Amino acid sequence: MKKTALLLIIGLVLTSFMSLKAQTTPPSRLKVGVVLGGGGAKGASHIGVLKYLEEMGIPVDYVAGTSMGSIIGGFYAMGYSPDELTRLISNINWSQYIGNSIERQLTSKEVRERNSTLQLQVPFSADNIFDSDPNSSFISQLPSSYVNNSALINLFNDLCVGYQEEMDFNDLPIPFACVATDMIKGDEVVLRSGSVPTAMRASMAIPGLFSPVVMGDKVLVDGGLVNNFPADVLREMGADIIIGVEVTSTKDVSIQDIKSLPQVFARLLINTTSAKRVENRAICDVHIIPDISGFGMLSFTPDAIDTLVSRGYKQASEFHDQLLAIKEAVDASAGQPVTKTLHAPHAKNLSVDPVLINSITFNEVSEKENRWLVRKGNLHEGNRYLEKDINKAVKIFRGTGCFDEITYLVKESDSLHRNDQLSNAYNLEVNVKHAKPHLIGLGVRYDTEEGAALLLKLGLNEKKFNGSKLSLSAKLSYNPKLNLTYSYSRAGLANFNLAYDFRNEHFTTTTPFIMETELANLKCREQKLTASISQFHLLNMSTTLGVSLISTHFDKSSMDETVFDIWFTPNRFVAPFFNFKYDNLDDPYFARHGLYANLNTHYYWDPNDGSNNNFDFSFALQYHFTPMNGRLTIIPQAYGRYFLNETFFYNLRNRCGGEIEGRHFENQLPFIGISYMETFGEAPTFLKIARCDLQYNVFGKHYITAIYNALNLHNYYFHGAGLKYSYNSPIGPVSLLAQWSNLYNSKFSLYFSFGYTF
Repeated sequence: MKKTALLLIIGLVLTSFMSLKAQTTPPSRLKVGVVLGGGGAKGASHIGVLKYLEEMGIPVDYVAGTSMGSIIGGFYAMGYSPDELTRLISNINWSQYIGNSIERQLTSKEVRERNSTLQLQVPFSADNIFDSDPNSSFISQLPSSYVNNSALINLFNDLCVGYQEEMDFNDLPIPFACVATDMIKGDEVVLRSGSVPTAMRASMAIPGLFSPVVMGDKVLVDGGLVNNFPADVLREMGADIIIGVEVTSTKDVSIQDIKSLPQVFARLLINTTSAKRVENRAICDVHIIPDISGFGMLSFTPDAIDTLVSRGYKQASEFHDQLLAIKEAVDASAGQPVTKTLHAPHAKNLSVDPVLINSITFNEVSEKENRWLVRKGNLHEGNRYLEKDINKAVKIFRGTGCFDEITYLVKESDSLHRNDQLSNAYNLEVNVKHAKPHLIGLGVRYDTEEGAALLLKLGLNEKKFNGSKLSLSAKLSYNPKLNLTYSYSRAGLANFNLAYDFRNEHFTTTTPFIMETELANLKCREQKLTASISQFHLLNMSTTLGVSLISTHFDKSSMDETVFDIWFTPNRFVAPFFNFKYDNLDDPYFARHGLYANLNTHYYWDPNDGSNNNFDFSFALQYHFTPMNGRLTIIPQAYGRYFLNETFFYNLRNRCGGEIEGRHFENQLPFIGISYMETFGEAPTFLKIARCDLQYNVFGKHYITAIYNALNLHNYYFHGAGLKYSYNSPIGPVSLLAQWSNLYNSKFSLYFSFGYTF
């Protein structure tokens, strides 16, 4: 509305006020409502407008919003000031919350293995898969969104302590409403009661990106699909004066403006709600459209947020005269100056205000599992916790891979905790949704040594927390492998495992004589049956104790010399073993920080000839550190294997070669500079390799790595070096390695690989 119209309002208000002055009942003042439209990160400009309104002393009596407008508006309605909102929005790692990611160090060994070998993982349930109902098919069990975003609802809950439970939104410090879309009927749903965090989450649930929110018989998604600028909702709430803030671009649209998915979705909202938007603009007394040029729905960087807040403030200042007229009209209607008033306490911010936890309860888990989870998350009743403490525990729970969603509520307790009678205590309620128990996985890889490889995985009950599990993995390639593992897991106890492994290896190697220069192409078939005990969901560290029955056969058809027959005799061993592994690397392929240690020992007992018994010990150590958190990561490494007694059996000897540890045999150590497998004779032997990598992040996901390693065996020393370019693609590393070594048959060679290692 123009300034003259606003002045007319003032005149009418003053006339009405004078006529009511003599009455005993004071007049009801004009109520101001603020509507905040959707627009993703661009909605940060709402904060600047709210800041300007507060500086002018304009009271905000009602707030309504959609999508990002519901988030800014909801927090403002719970008492957060514009300055607090700016800090909140700027400090939130939106990519982490939107991606619902978990730090690798907080995931279990099983989850790490799947994530570092499989490009595709599809969980499913067999309960209804064979039903005749078409809605119960395998395809129907695929996720409804890219992420379920339980992390985002937890973020909202952390900032809404005191207003997490079911309530009337009129009882907030400032009455609030937000808009969502019912996917079942396609209707607009105005949320004015219930859980405030859940309502905000529903209002911004972009279809396909965020999972829908189920409320009763409604399935709710982003309100921008039906009403992206809900000024009409403010009128229904009782607002006499409406100030609207819209972050929709008003410029003409070209083909260049509709390239990315966020741009397409933003344009879809504009097109589908254009009529409603025009109507709601018309009922605004002041309509503010900040300059959002250069920013998109996902521009959540701190610099972008600061700029958008500043632009919102600047644009609001352009309406100074109209806003001043509103201020004067409101004051006149009240008969005195009016300022912002909160009708209830400011929400508690768990990020900065620790709470005393009186009790911790989990739903949908047994009492024994409840105790294990509490202990694993390092949570204790009677202690004070911040958001970071509780959220770390939740990530550990999710890192087991057994839960799809974990959300929590911090509710004020009815009684004080016995350990602190002076402070209010809170109950921590953790709600879990169990993952679909079964899993189908797919991995792909190509390298110049082996060619193309495909990994197929079927895990039955693999994502269950407790009980029996069955896993089948098959590698289809020039060197096929098969693994079938049965496990019985018990929380707080251990994993009991029984596994069968088959591998058929074709490889190039030296003959097993030290200083021998002849290369041979060999074929080897190995079968192994293993019984073992391992720990249950340890973080970073794992130990395994077991015994294997190993049977090995060689195909010597490519070799002419019968002198080698004794080396490649079929053999069987019973091999008790112990493995210790520690791994807190922050990434399996491009780690910047952390330590990796893998220690193995075996005792090989030949049931046919006791003189062939033997013992080995091997280790692999890597330390990753990035000085000053810069681009250069230094990775010193050490590998070694000690073999006690002389043996004629080829498969037990020390060997090295290539980038991949244990590629053809478990006792194969990596050595940059040779593309084949070097085999060493004589015993006892202690093969030692020292290595250092200098990994430099050139830009983005591009890396250059300089590698040097040295090998020592008895009095012999050999060297190898390489220079590798790598790109960290979404479906695995792409690498090209140029390498050289002075080890026997070696010469300059190139090695190309794509995909995860398996």
